[in-house]
Amino acid sequence: MKVLVSIDGSKYSTKAIDYLIKHADMFSGKGAGLTVLHIQADVIPPEVTQYIPKKSIADWYADESKKAIKAATAKLDKANIQYKLVQKIGHVSDLILEEAKTSKADMIVMGSHGRGSLMSLIMGSVTSQVLSQAKQPVLIIK
Repeated sequence: MKVLVSIDGSKYSTKAIDYLIKHADMFSGKGAGLTVLHIQADVIPPEVTQYIPKKSIADWYADESKKAIKAATAKLDKANIQYKLVQKIGHVSDLILEEAKTSKADMIVMGSHGRGSLMSLIMGSVTSQVLSQAKQPVLIIK
């Protein structure tokens, strides 16, 4: 099975990694694999980026991404689990769905932040968007 796990550096994505380590047989074997996806939300407004050198912005995103993937990749490395790391910048749910298609994932695994329905309504929920639009099963780890 080809599994795509989306991580964000939170304790929730760490729980998803722990689950995958415990169930590594799920994505082992011929034609199987694990893709670890980190998406750095594009948070710097265009009105600001015009005043900051592109290299500085790229360096900032790279530093933030490095911090976010550190715990997850360390756990996978320690467990001797092979994975492909994909890092992107942009709209999180759209890029998760795009990568699931690109990597031909059989399943998407995500950690849920567990916000209530009111918070999801106000802020939007990446998990809800992925659940409603994914073509493959989505496993949510709480």
